[in-house]
Amino acid sequence: MGVVKKIFKVIGRILLVLLILILIFIIVSFFYQRSAQKKDRELLERDGFTHLYDAGDYKMNINIYGEGKNKIIVMPGNGHAEFTVDMKKFSEHLSDDISLVVVTRPGYGVCEETDHDVTTEYIVDSTRTALKNAGVEAPYILMPHSLSGIYGTYWENTYPEEVSGVIFLDSVNEAYPEVTEEEINEMTSGVQFQITKFLYKSGVLRVISDITSKDSSEEYAKDANALFALNPPAFSKSHISETKNFNSNMKTAWASIKSNDIPKIYISTNYQTIDDIRDYLMFMDGEVDEAKAQEWFEDEKSERETEYRNNRSKYIEKVGNCKEINIAGSHFIYEQKPDEVAKVIEDFVSGIK
Repeated sequence: MGVVKKIFKVIGRILLVLLILILIFIIVSFFYQRSAQKKDRELLERDGFTHLYDAGDYKMNINIYGEGKNKIIVMPGNGHAEFTVDMKKFSEHLSDDISLVVVTRPGYGVCEETDHDVTTEYIVDSTRTALKNAGVEAPYILMPHSLSGIYGTYWENTYPEEVSGVIFLDSVNEAYPEVTEEEINEMTSGVQFQITKFLYKSGVLRVISDITSKDSSEEYAKDANALFALNPPAFSKSHISETKNFNSNMKTAWASIKSNDIPKIYISTNYQTIDDIRDYLMFMDGEVDEAKAQEWFEDEKSERETEYRNNRSKYIEKVGNCKEINIAGSHFIYEQKPDEVAKVIEDFVSGIK
């Protein structure tokens, strides 16, 4: 019995030491993250990615790229905190008569949080307020990407006098399925979410990320990382509210649709041939997995995908005066084929009277 007691005593001491070391690591990580985030803010201000304007009950980050008379209001997809960096790079492919005005949403990057329920109406109205305070006057050409299709649809139908054109950039539309209650709970309060949130808040994720990540030679890579690391939208109370309201926000937008004559295009990214998929895999992975390409191509022809495209076409027809233009590739097509996307945008803008 004496030997067993000694063994348990040794194990207990080892566990106590491990617990103390873990606590020390968490404390050090917490203060490391505070210091790193201060440097992130300084970097973003120095590189010109921080321009905060009053949006009502919070300040919105708005960046303007270019001095062209044709101002396109670009709206980010779901949780895309570093979107403004992507748009700065994309703006270099556009003609001089176009400027991109990149807005954000509460809880994204340096954009402040809000205590308000993040609804479709709230997002659109706070964005309109911020733009006015930034000195950007209507009429606007809207370019919602992905999730922002909800807000772009509501905006052009509710305030048509403010909108001279809309470029739906592979955006969420009426064909998009609702998210189940279980999926929403998993994304906003599930066990994995809670664990990851704790690791982020404690600074542990930041330490691990900084130790394991390699420096990228890509321009503005540090700025993109800083925008995400400052406040990952997944753990932002504003983004959590936006996620919980996803289904109701879609319903609000689709209910607002009244067919109108505002010029519109919908840039889709469907793969038409297997070579389109090979091009995408080469772009993403630097190589082509032929088996993966074949499987993907078969999925593109599935009944589910066909039904989605048919319903999307009905949405495009329903909004009125909207033409679909397909550029096969990534959902982030402005990165894969920037010149092709830029040409479509320039042609569209030049045709607006």
